[in-house]
Amino acid sequence: MKAVIQLQGRTIPYELTRKPVKNINIRVRADGTVGVSAGPQVPQEEIEAILRQKETFLLGALDRFASRPRRPDPGDYESGSVVYLLGQPHKVVVAKGEKNHAFREGETIRLVVADPNNASVRVKTMASFLKGYCLEVTEALCRQVQPAMAPLGVPQPQIRVRSMTSRWGSCKPAAGEITFARQLIQAPMDCVEYVVCHELVHFVHPNHSKAFYDCLATFLPDWKQRRARLNFPGDW
Repeated sequence: MKAVIQLQGRTIPYELTRKPVKNINIRVRADGTVGVSAGPQVPQEEIEAILRQKETFLLGALDRFASRPRRPDPGDYESGSVVYLLGQPHKVVVAKGEKNHAFREGETIRLVVADPNNASVRVKTMASFLKGYCLEVTEALCRQVQPAMAPLGVPQPQIRVRSMTSRWGSCKPAAGEITFARQLIQAPMDCVEYVVCHELVHFVHPNHSKAFYDCLATFLPDWKQRRARLNFPGDW
């Protein structure tokens, strides 16, 4: 459910999700949007009262996200555009070929397409490459990290990748599945490791309680620094 609230004269949109949680949880996402989760029976008035109590934190977080440096938009991936892979810039070189595909070659991504002038084909081909590369990296990290968490009941998950703009990953413990944002492959490796650990810990704690973060800290003591770096790409 999408809603808006007025805070200090500003109109703040937020997305409300009803789920079986004890507390009202507020989250400013990586893209600067606001998510709120609350129990099915919690009145809207109570939710908005909490938002007003937290308005200093909320507005401050939104302002920080709005002012953070952003990476250049590669647009439709013409030759010379820049794509970040694991925090490092790679120049796109478009070439003509029979089969649409892309591959990394040093600090270059070669984008081979049948019709180099077709922007939609370039975008689709690059998206497929980024999805595959993200899957490769996150699967390898899960294989490395999961054994240490196995005594807690964390399984080796099924990994999926798709484009997501409001989060870096999501976990479905009942299905044994983690989905990562395709966009995560742009972040430095230590940030990707943070997201992988974060989602694996959700098999033990499916919420963002203190117990969740305590558990995460046992495997990744510097998770706060990694999260901060992930959310501010100007630091990459």
